[in-house]
Amino acid sequence: MSRSLITTVGCCTSTTARISITAKNGLSHARLVFRSGEGAFQERTLRLSRPEGSSFLHGSFELDGLVESSTVEYAVTVSATEEGLPSREQLSRAGGLTRLRLLPPPGQPLRIGLVSCNGGYMVSDPFRRHAMWKRLAEVVAAGEVDLLLHLGDQIYADHIRESWQRGDLDDYLTPGNEELMQRLRESFRDLYFDTWQRPELAAVLGSVPSLMMWDDHDIFDGWGSHDEVTPADQAFFEAARTAFEEFQGRLNPPRFSDSFGFGWVSNGIGFLVLDGRSHRSWKEQTIVGRKQWAETDAWLEAQVGAGLERLFVITGVPPLHAKVAAASKLLEKLGLTSFLGDVRDSWMAPNNAEELRKLLNRLFEFRKRSPGTEVTLLGGDVHVGTTARLRSRMPFHKRDDSDQPEITQVVSSGIGSEPPNGLIRQVVEFGIGSEQVDIYQDLFTGRLLELPGNPDGRVLFRRNFAVLDLGAGGPGGWEPDRNLRVRYYAEGLPRPIEQTLLAL
Repeated sequence: MSRSLITTVGCCTSTTARISITAKNGLSHARLVFRSGEGAFQERTLRLSRPEGSSFLHGSFELDGLVESSTVEYAVTVSATEEGLPSREQLSRAGGLTRLRLLPPPGQPLRIGLVSCNGGYMVSDPFRRHAMWKRLAEVVAAGEVDLLLHLGDQIYADHIRESWQRGDLDDYLTPGNEELMQRLRESFRDLYFDTWQRPELAAVLGSVPSLMMWDDHDIFDGWGSHDEVTPADQAFFEAARTAFEEFQGRLNPPRFSDSFGFGWVSNGIGFLVLDGRSHRSWKEQTIVGRKQWAETDAWLEAQVGAGLERLFVITGVPPLHAKVAAASKLLEKLGLTSFLGDVRDSWMAPNNAEELRKLLNRLFEFRKRSPGTEVTLLGGDVHVGTTARLRSRMPFHKRDDSDQPEITQVVSSGIGSEPPNGLIRQVVEFGIGSEQVDIYQDLFTGRLLELPGNPDGRVLFRRNFAVLDLGAGGPGGWEPDRNLRVRYYAEGLPRPIEQTLLAL
């Protein structure tokens, strides 16, 4: 049954919370009742705003002065008029309170969940379709996740693109055709609303702080990795960008000026979240774009000497996955050219090599200049789980003569999308190989690590999500050796796969 309200929790601290809501059908007034800890219930009333041409209304409750690191109980309701809203007493007695845990106090490490690739609609069995979201909700309810990072492909908009192409509307679609653009933007909004109102997803989105970055399927498959961009392609990008900002972007900290990328620091951890789609162009050989690189450099410079325990760098597509040249040739040989767009998305693809060099140079330089900070890349996109180590062979990246400059990488994908199978799985396995992979001109190399207890060795070919733990076992201080524990919750496995990535 369709609901008229969705609730998502955005950027929080140990004493503040952002609770964002979206309603439709003219329900323009919202009331929130909440309490933190054992305090009395309070209320907030909000008039929602409606973007021009949209049937959806949005608003965010910004709560501050909450009891530090407490559990917040809350309920939200909407109405067409303020007079039609239930009272605080009625809402607090309704028995439908949602529980949200604020972040741990400063100085205590965060436990971070990773999700990506929410393509559950492609799973034919309805009992499996959202099963991993249900399992994630159980992990969140057990208090094992403080912050959830959504690494890309939160929605799959490919069918919208395909339906417009079948109807020959592409011939008339341009960013300047406002009548068609309104219809297209509304299609994206409908998809967000329909996806996020699913009970299994709603249980997670309303109960744990989330930060989100988009990837190609939030626009359409392979955006930015095609030879040319047609006016219709650009129109889809513009519509998708509007919908992303309305549904995902508002959950995040303040963003960089010309992209959705951002940098954020909490509890001794830095999060550099790169937008790899707003400026991606295969023809122009860009992924991040000049201005986002400049703002990334400024943000990294500000973190040198700031005492970060760990820097997480979110890239969507992981820098290290398969040997792209070998995989591309095999795809062509097998006649699977429709998957070449996925190869072009790779940082290791020929037109992306310069952007990859820029990324790795920056991260290894930061590692050198901030020796107390461990650096870890986080990615999704590829529908498998992996961990890896990347190494620089350049002498000027060394901290000292004995140093072997390395950073780690963790990939978790997908929570809804199925893993590769058949010939595509064979291509992935062939492209990964078993030896060290040259990432860039023999100057950077990488290798995937064995996942203990994984039936398939180094690659987790199961739907999954991951939890990263930097603590000493349960709530408390940092792990004394600065190691990172990774737990993969995988479909069909009763217990998570656990791996400890040693500090480098």
